[in-house]
Amino acid sequence: MGWSEADQTARSAADAQRLLYVVRRCYAAVKARLDDIARGYDITTGEFTILSFLRQLEPCSAAALARALRVTPQAVTQQIAQLRAKGLITSEASATNRRISLISRTEIGRASLAAVNREARALEKALMAGLDPAQREALFAALVHATHVAETGECGSADHAADNGT
Repeated sequence: MGWSEADQTARSAADAQRLLYVVRRCYAAVKARLDDIARGYDITTGEFTILSFLRQLEPCSAAALARALRVTPQAVTQQIAQLRAKGLITSEASATNRRISLISRTEIGRASLAAVNREARALEKALMAGLDPAQREALFAALVHATHVAETGECGSADHAADNGT
């Protein structure tokens, strides 16, 4: 494969660093870029995340949204209030349980999400530029696997046992 000189230098530096450090640096750089994109539409990346989850879940309760986000209901309460104040979401009482408020995106919320998503997809393409399809697929699969292991502690590989001397 033909790595550029800059890629070779970055790869040599990465090889000398811990994987977690490189992942953290990548996350920080991508998050900063995504923050800039979202800010251009007067939302935060946290609000963008909530709007993204609502696309799949709406209408849903704050508790259901919090479960999907893997946070407490209290953690989303402030962001829900901010999204409501910006006119990006609406809520109405559940027909089956009037104590439960069901949250949905407004037309403005849908449009904001679509706009941020367009620019986020362009960022993803830029991040993958220079990689062939097999490299992109391998990188994505490795990140999905690493995320699963980090979230669950389940490795499911003989390599893990060998690394631990078991």
